[in-house]
Amino acid sequence: MTSEKEGRANQSFFLLLLLFIGYTCVYVDKYTIGISLVTVSKDLGFDPSEKGIILGAFFLGYTIMQIPMGYLSNKFGSKAVLVFSLVGVGLFLMIFGFGFSLLFLVIIRFLTGALAHAGYPPSVSGFIATNVPAEKKGFAQTIMISSSGFAMFIGPLLVAPLLTAVGWRNTYYIMGGIVILIGLSLLILPKQTKKMPSETEAAKHNLSFLEIIKDPVIWVLIVAAFLMNASVYGLTSWLASYLSEARGLPIDQVGYVSSVTGIFILLAGVLGGYLIGRFFRGEEKQIIVLSGLIGAFCIYGVFMMQSLLASIVMLCIANMLCIIAFSTLMSLPHQLFHPDEVSTKYATINAGGVFGGFFAPTIIGALVQKTASYQAAFLFLAGTFLFGGLAVLMIKGRKNKQKQLL
Repeated sequence: MTSEKEGRANQSFFLLLLLFIGYTCVYVDKYTIGISLVTVSKDLGFDPSEKGIILGAFFLGYTIMQIPMGYLSNKFGSKAVLVFSLVGVGLFLMIFGFGFSLLFLVIIRFLTGALAHAGYPPSVSGFIATNVPAEKKGFAQTIMISSSGFAMFIGPLLVAPLLTAVGWRNTYYIMGGIVILIGLSLLILPKQTKKMPSETEAAKHNLSFLEIIKDPVIWVLIVAAFLMNASVYGLTSWLASYLSEARGLPIDQVGYVSSVTGIFILLAGVLGGYLIGRFFRGEEKQIIVLSGLIGAFCIYGVFMMQSLLASIVMLCIANMLCIIAFSTLMSLPHQLFHPDEVSTKYATINAGGVFGGFFAPTIIGALVQKTASYQAAFLFLAGTFLFGGLAVLMIKGRKNKQKQLL
């Protein structure tokens, strides 16, 4: 019996490791586009507003297809969508390397978000919901999201030297090939086992999209995710440009700074997820609000600090609080909703949240272009993160598993 349990535990660990590596590839693409655009914009002559359009196009496509991909994951199983999504990420990375104009790169980034990235988060969430024990689901989801920290650490260390050594086009060819191979490795995942629900269960849990959006808690979570994502992806997308243009750092040093902040994101994701799950279960709302308050101050502090070292310290703290707040927020669906509903409802929340990723980079590009300064951009980032944290105060609690609003 003990050996059987150990075998299941080892299998679960291996499967989660594969999903973690896949998530890392997804986040490397998201985070390193900001670094590579510093080089791309110099080569092709893009101004800040045009860079913002390229960054925003990805998230627009992601937003549009997030909900349909959630339904496809429910219909065809998580495995098929996981493989399709990650292989798609690799293919579009390679195609991006052929970029020659603003329109071409905007279209490719839009399709990358719509046809590749959009399917991975809801499919991972669905896989966890059906293959991970109930008491470990929240922690597993947090670990998946914390792969952003690992990606932000390893991605710049790999991409920045490649950009310098072989140029941005060859960098994307190499990255794309590696991600395709990793995507194909997901074929060894077990098929998602589907139980045959009773008619009562089917009626209870197979919700239509209209029924989903009638739930007021969904809208609270969407607003919170939208505002937090606007801040998180706005900061990560424009960090490289800020460090290069406002702080005067060369691209390799930009990569080092990004990697340092990635270490803190990784620590916050792993330790934060464990500590919150172990000692603060049921206090997630307070964690999110507190992180929003302190995080907003630190985000603006990145700009205000005259010393580069002090600015980096503020950046590390801000990123830690961002991942704690966001990963805690995105673990709430596992607590609030039935497992059969998680994938679709998670996709709905994430779709609204990812739209913040389209909104923020585009707005920041316009602000930088108009003011020739990053101050307004950092005020915008701090404000969105603050109000994203405060939004969860509208969730009063649960009574007999029914969500309530204040």
